[in-house]
Amino acid sequence: MVFGSGRRAKIAALNAASEVVDTSRGPVEFARHGGPPYVLIMHGTPQGHNASFIGAPLEEAGFGTITPSRPGYLRTPLASGRTFGEQADAAAALLDALEIDAVAVYGISGGGPSSIEFAARHPERTKALILEVAISQRYTPAVSDLTVALTMNSFVFWLQGLLMRFAPRFAVSQFVRIESTLDPADQSRIADDVLASPRKMELLRLLSANAPFDLLRSGFENDMEQFAAIDRLPLERVRCPALIVHGTHDGDVPYRHAEEAASAIAGAELFTVAKGWHLLALSDGDDAYKRAEVDFLKEHLHA
Repeated sequence: MVFGSGRRAKIAALNAASEVVDTSRGPVEFARHGGPPYVLIMHGTPQGHNASFIGAPLEEAGFGTITPSRPGYLRTPLASGRTFGEQADAAAALLDALEIDAVAVYGISGGGPSSIEFAARHPERTKALILEVAISQRYTPAVSDLTVALTMNSFVFWLQGLLMRFAPRFAVSQFVRIESTLDPADQSRIADDVLASPRKMELLRLLSANAPFDLLRSGFENDMEQFAAIDRLPLERVRCPALIVHGTHDGDVPYRHAEEAASAIAGAELFTVAKGWHLLALSDGDDAYKRAEVDFLKEHLHA
């Protein structure tokens, strides 16, 4: 009953933080914060509109954010867009329904392909593109059936939260080890830094407190299928200003994805975070990459 009541409360909170609209491409769920000009956030894998917290620094800088749950995640059905091109069109249809003409697109991690497709397919609506630790080419990580089964287990989900509360050093160390290619000494140093920062620990808790996996599974499985099927994303068709941000020691999406995007998109800027890993906000540095993103948006979205 604990798991059941906790699940119901979590789903109620997720639904209260979002809306669902019927678009020409089917239902699309989204979270909206602030007002125009808007940044359209394409979340990573496996998440949903609940990842909208990553837009907080942009909102503090005066931008509004719109974070759709990509098809297959939470309350957006997979039928609203299986391929990344279809997901881009569903996002454009959402903007139609909200009467929003143009946005900057911010693709993070697994949201990279649909962001690239949006910029290529809807150039008149895309003022700028930011790709942060984003997939830009074929991606075939090894995710075992056992890993998926464990992730779906309510007890394991509860245990992860328990570890963050009562064994934070172990939880943080495992997170850094899995998501980076840093050597053991750097992993230990980064874990110490995260543990010493209330802000970073709160961010990690937000990242760890995901939605029940069964509400994400169809999107996750579709993403894995679509990532593996990528032949060539339409990078050369992106004509808007683009900023590519990536860490050199990303253990999830390798740095070569950033190099590929930066070389293929005409005029793209590449911002490299030395020793940065998949969670750039928890990496070395003083958040210079985030200031670069805000400055980029101020230049191109306000224009």
